[in-house]
Amino acid sequence: MPRFSLIVATFDRTEEFSVLLESLASQEMRDFELIVVDQNPDDRLSLLLEEWASKVAEQDRSGKCLIEVKHLRCPPGVSRARNLGLSHSTGEILAFPDDDCWYHPDTLQNIDLWFEQHEDYGIVSLGCRDEHGRVSGNHWWQSECDLKWINIFRTSGTCCLFVRRPPRSIPLLFDESLGPGAGTTFGCGEDTDFLLTLMSYGIRGRFYSHLHVGHPCKDGFVDVKRAESYGGGFGRVLAKHSNPYLFFGLVTFDFARAALRLLLFNRSRASRLWAHGRGMIRAYFSR
Repeated sequence: MPRFSLIVATFDRTEEFSVLLESLASQEMRDFELIVVDQNPDDRLSLLLEEWASKVAEQDRSGKCLIEVKHLRCPPGVSRARNLGLSHSTGEILAFPDDDCWYHPDTLQNIDLWFEQHEDYGIVSLGCRDEHGRVSGNHWWQSECDLKWINIFRTSGTCCLFVRRPPRSIPLLFDESLGPGAGTTFGCGEDTDFLLTLMSYGIRGRFYSHLHVGHPCKDGFVDVKRAESYGGGFGRVLAKHSNPYLFFGLVTFDFARAALRLLLFNRSRASRLWAHGRGMIRAYFSR
C-alpha cells in the first residue's frame, strides 16, 4: 500500500500538466501512486505519462521505483473523475492536485510527517500561492486554524487538500452534481461539500497558510454566467448541509459589495457579485 494516492482529474491541458509531473518527479517523499483521470477526447497524455514513468524509474537509485502510475479514462465532470480515481486508489493519504498546480519538493514529506504527529486529525488543507508568491487560493485571514463552517469556503481548495483515508463506514465520495463539467448550475463547491461530509462524521481538519501548494492566480468571476454558477455551487452546498445563517450572511455580503462597486462606478464587478448572490439564492431554494 503506498503512503499517498494523488488523484488528478485533467482536461485540455498538457503544458501545465507537465509542470505538475515535473514537481512530482522532484518529491523527496516518493512513496505514492499517481492516478490520472483523463477526460480528453484524444490520446494526448499517453506518451507523456509513459515517458514520465520511465524517467522517475531511472531516478530511483535503489532500482525499485515506488511510484506507480494509473491512467484512467472518464467522461467530463471533475467530481465524476475524482470518484473514479478514488475507486482505484489504495494509498493511506489522499490528495487531489489540479492539473495546473505544482508541489514543492518537500510537500509530501511535510504532509507525511504532519499526519504522523497529528493522529487526531484526518484532514489538512494548505495555502495556495502562484509562482510569484502571491496568494492564489484559500484566502483566509488566519495563518492556521481548525476547519469550521465560518472558514470552510476559504480554506477548502481541492488542490490543497490531504485526507487520511477514513474507515469504510464513512462515505468517501464527491457529489457529481457539483463542480465543473457536472452539467448543472452548480459550478463549484464539490471540494467544500466533500470536506463537510467527512467532518459531519467527526473527522477533524486543520488549515495552514504558511505551507502551500503552487497554483496560478485566476479570477473565478471572469463573466456573469460563471459568477452565477459559482454562487449556485455555494448555495447548493449550504442547502445540502442546512446552514441558513451562513447562507444569509454570504448573500448579504455579496449584495453589499455589489452596491459598493456600483457606487465606485465599477459596473462590471458589481454585476458579477450580484450574479453570484443571485446564483446562491436560486440554488439554495431550488429542489
